[in-house]
Amino acid sequence: MNRMSLTVPASDEWGLVVRTSLGAVGVMANLSLDVIDDLRSAVEEAFDLVTHQERLVEKVTLSCKIEDGLIHIILEAQRAPDAQACDLMDPEVAQLIIGTLVTEVKLEGDQCGIYTVKMSLPTGA
Repeated sequence: MNRMSLTVPASDEWGLVVRTSLGAVGVMANLSLDVIDDLRSAVEEAFDLVTHQERLVEKVTLSCKIEDGLIHIILEAQRAPDAQACDLMDPEVAQLIIGTLVTEVKLEGDQCGIYTVKMSLPTGA
């Protein structure tokens, strides 16, 4: 397996499906159980971050890719098409939490919130 993609509704109960799927990806990448648990926690935090924002999120897509000794994870919110005014939100705390659990983290967003979280860590860790 080199790639996996999973799209779920953007509701809290579906976060468990994303977390469980990521555990299986961790096994395929030969990660230790401790690292898999950290990865699942990071994705859980990312799922909460992309689904709890001012702009309505309809679906969330988890994409995983294993290449060149790294596992790359992208969690992307598919937001409702309606444009709306939003108050600027600060994702610094979530970025710090996720950053303690994975090697690299990058957040993409706008004034309505974060819509993409990209993470990576070495395979076989």
